[in-house]
Amino acid sequence: MSNRSTFDNQLAEIQQHIVQMGQIVEEMIRKACTAIVTSDIELAKQVIEQDDIVDQLENETVNLVIRILMRQAPVATDLRWLTATFGVVTEIEQAADDAVKLSRRLVKLSGQFPIELKVELSELGELTRLCFARALKLCVEYSDELAETIIDADQEIDLRYKNARTKVTEMVQAHPERTRDFIRVIASFHALEHIADHAVEIAKRLRVHMSGAIIRPDSESPLQQHLD
Repeated sequence: MSNRSTFDNQLAEIQQHIVQMGQIVEEMIRKACTAIVTSDIELAKQVIEQDDIVDQLENETVNLVIRILMRQAPVATDLRWLTATFGVVTEIEQAADDAVKLSRRLVKLSGQFPIELKVELSELGELTRLCFARALKLCVEYSDELAETIIDADQEIDLRYKNARTKVTEMVQAHPERTRDFIRVIASFHALEHIADHAVEIAKRLRVHMSGAIIRPDSESPLQQHLD
């Protein structure tokens, strides 16, 4: 097998890890929203447990990329894609963290999420899940059109989050004795809004990669953490 074939197989393995990691997170988002709508605390706990799997896949993916960078010395397009990968896996892992936060809010509420807000959360959850699923598709088959669709969808998600926040604020004013619970409720909506933000960041990172611009990893990137 030629060096290029070996290298291509390694890149495919990394891509497979990213997709697997992302699919688990997408499932976590779906389960977390279902848990809230159905008041299923056990399902919420399943989401929390899945976070360890995502963390393990993140570490494996980062280590694969580092080994390739050290052994293959890739250049140009390959180097940009590998660099973008660090940011993508970070966004996916952080989306998993937000799905966990969403599930923990239900546990803190003892399964008693306000019934009058379940429809809003379910709808926001589906929009967020779809946005994240599109970001995963972008990792496999990039297109500018799909990237723009993900970025544009964030506006509607932000609007729905703000509307939910306004409604919860009104509920706090009407029932101040339940303020702590209502704070947990708005935090649930906020977690979904954050997941959409991660999808948008994935789209932006991949768009930069395709444009050929230099991606500068921040100080919290997995590569930097590994080297520290």
